[in-house]
Amino acid sequence: MILAVSPEQSEQTVSSEVRTQQQRLDQPEPLNSPASAPNHRRGFFRKLGYVCLNVLLVLHVIAIISAPLTVGPASSTSRKLWDVMSPYLQALYLNHGFHYFAPEPGSSNLVSWTVTRPDGSTVSGQFPNFQISPRLLYHRHFMLSEVLGNSEPEQQPEIVRGFARNLLREHGGQSVSLSTIRHELSSMPRIRAGGRLTDADLYTEQPLGSFTAKDLQ
Repeated sequence: MILAVSPEQSEQTVSSEVRTQQQRLDQPEPLNSPASAPNHRRGFFRKLGYVCLNVLLVLHVIAIISAPLTVGPASSTSRKLWDVMSPYLQALYLNHGFHYFAPEPGSSNLVSWTVTRPDGSTVSGQFPNFQISPRLLYHRHFMLSEVLGNSEPEQQPEIVRGFARNLLREHGGQSVSLSTIRHELSSMPRIRAGGRLTDADLYTEQPLGSFTAKDLQ
């Protein structure tokens, strides 16, 4: 037997199903229901990620600040902070102590050299110098001379031998002599009285030694 359904009954049935479906959508699902569990977990891990990222950023900034704080004179707190942060800074090569900017920049260091070639001719120079370009390469030479000037006395001979070895290779030399030049910073009263940053008495030269290619093998 086939039952006939009037159009009015059909529309009522459809409307009833639509209302039921809408009620289901409007009703919030319990937090412990299977459908809401994945969304809840995603929200938790997202918040945890934000917290961890912010903590890492704060620690990174503290580590960056700790490097210049330890340049003497430094407090015991700064040195303890450096002991904690130094492995991280050294691993990423961020252990820069930019003390030469302020408040009292110290003296700078230059390396002067003379290479003698097998035919007896010589070539001389110093680094850093303003003829070195681009600027990044100048800064590299600047850091090399500062490493020598600020290193421990027992480390300096090995650094000097490294400089001598590279200079001989670069200029095809037979021997090389090196010296370090310390350039002291002029004072404000001296500048006001007519002094210059390049006055000769602000420079002090100290020989570092002479080397032959055979000495450096």
